Amino acid sequence: MIKILSSLIFFFTFSISVFSSGIESNYQKIFSIDSPVYRAIRDLYISDGLALPSTSGPWSGAELNLMLSRIDAASLTGNEKVLYDYALSEVTPHQRFKPNEIFGFSISIDLNAELYLHANPKDFTAPEKYGTKNGRRWGDYNQPTPLLSIPFETWIGENVYGYTSLNLGSVRNVHNFTNPILDEMGNVIGYSYEGIPIMHNLVFVSPLAFSDFDMNFPLRAFGSVGGDWWNISIGRDKMSWGPGETGNFVIGEQIPYHNNARVSFFTDSFKYIFSMSAFVHPLNYMMKEDTDGKWYYSPTYLQNAEREGLRMFIAHRLEWRIFNRINMALTEGIMYQNAGGNLDPLVISPTAIFHNFYIRGNANSILSLELDASLVDHWNFYFQFVLDELQMAGELTNEGTAPSALGFMLGTRFAYPMRKGSLYGSIETAYTDPYLYLRDYGTNYQGDKYGNNFIVAFPEFVSDDSSGRKLGAYTLDYLGYRYGGDAFVLNFNTGYEVYEKWYVEGNLMYMLHGAFDMLTRWGTGNSMNFPTSSEPDGSYDKSPSTKNSLIHYVILTAEGGFSPIRNLDLYGRMDFVTCRNKGNMKSDTTLDIQFTVGIGYKI
Repeated sequence: MIKILSSLIFFFTFSISVFSSGIESNYQKIFSIDSPVYRAIRDLYISDGLALPSTSGPWSGAELNLMLSRIDAASLTGNEKVLYDYALSEVTPHQRFKPNEIFGFSISIDLNAELYLHANPKDFTAPEKYGTKNGRRWGDYNQPTPLLSIPFETWIGENVYGYTSLNLGSVRNVHNFTNPILDEMGNVIGYSYEGIPIMHNLVFVSPLAFSDFDMNFPLRAFGSVGGDWWNISIGRDKMSWGPGETGNFVIGEQIPYHNNARVSFFTDSFKYIFSMSAFVHPLNYMMKEDTDGKWYYSPTYLQNAEREGLRMFIAHRLEWRIFNRINMALTEGIMYQNAGGNLDPLVISPTAIFHNFYIRGNANSILSLELDASLVDHWNFYFQFVLDELQMAGELTNEGTAPSALGFMLGTRFAYPMRKGSLYGSIETAYTDPYLYLRDYGTNYQGDKYGNNFIVAFPEFVSDDSSGRKLGAYTLDYLGYRYGGDAFVLNFNTGYEVYEKWYVEGNLMYMLHGAFDMLTRWGTGNSMNFPTSSEPDGSYDKSPSTKNSLIHYVILTAEGGFSPIRNLDLYGRMDFVTCRNKGNMKSDTTLDIQFTVGIGYKI
């Protein structure tokens, strides 16, 4: 603790002495990936016939200010000027408290009460992994909004910014319904709360208890240092790289946070990012072996157990603007892991070609290409491609050739400013190979049974087991596309928003998904089936059952929000979910209607 305090005092003193200019010109605030300011700028670009602004977020205020400088304000229509003035006012530095010319800070209190309800507690007992994305602004079944948040921001000189937030909320994967519903054989077939499939985010109000309090906060906390054309950020925040509406192939927005360090440089026509995110090594959560010799996923760990190994996702990204109407982005990354916890300094290279490291035992590379173009006003067309596995010279193993793993996305987005707001929409389709993000048993690690894939884990909650031990659990997710591999997605989206006033949005998604999931492993040389006729090789299931059908999802979503007075938000969301062949087992269609309603107030 003394060392930490000493470091903070040194950093504070150093910042004041070096960055001594006034905070009125500090543009280093970091805007999150769901910031309405970025959406307003994106809609302005599309409306004005410009290629999308940088799709790799979060962004510093300096970068958003550069985006706005590309727009000729004098040529904007009246409705476009409303969006422009809103974005400019939010990006322009303003601090609430300023004790002196080189230091400013802001503190607020956010209160959000949410209620969740769904109609089918028998077939939908927990948040669906393959459901719609999280609510655009607020929480839902997959990620409740904290009841209380206290964000704190600081500005030092014109180059330093800091952010943290203290939260009082429930854990992300509370299963929402506490009382089991049993069939005539005593098997659990669903959950409810006093007979009603309802839940809320009011921590310490039944059925939530102290054990459901999420201690994994803050989910956003970082320091930012930068200038007019560069930024360095270190801390914890959500990230998203790509133009996708249903997700992105390398870094998806569904990940709750990245423990991340990144540096970015940006000009009028070019942007470069070098990023490193730390994750838990698979040694700490998978795999285990049962008495039958079958390997399966083990979700629990002892809190006092020493965490083993090192795992980092290291990536660099280049973005170019061509004639201001076309964008191209190239992303390359590796998932580097070492069971002994050692980091090879050779992999920390902003100019290296990761694919040429040839260290398959420690690193798994991924490559993505993105293109977008606004050839006419109000419309943008985009394409995204990911290459996860494609055998090249020098990569053949003793057993044969590994399966290819690719992904494709094609979409179009429109924006039309009208009546002091923006009418927007998109059509998107995506296809992902069955083995995208997956790997084998990891024979290069002497058969440790986890391999080096693009599945990441987050510690989520602490509870007591039957013996009184304190246990934790890891929640797994894809680092990239939220629906993983083995999927075909078609999505329609439209809405209208008057920024900071009200919005309505509708979304219709159809998805076809095979049996390959995030715990599937392939033995080298395995053939691919779509879907699999039996449990995928290396599945975590201890008693595998035959999977014989593709899952069909149709999900209709309607959501909206309204701010009747300043700092007060009323919002709601409804998902109508249909699922045929649930669990990849041939079955009739099951239905569910899921609701989220809430009220938020900011002090």
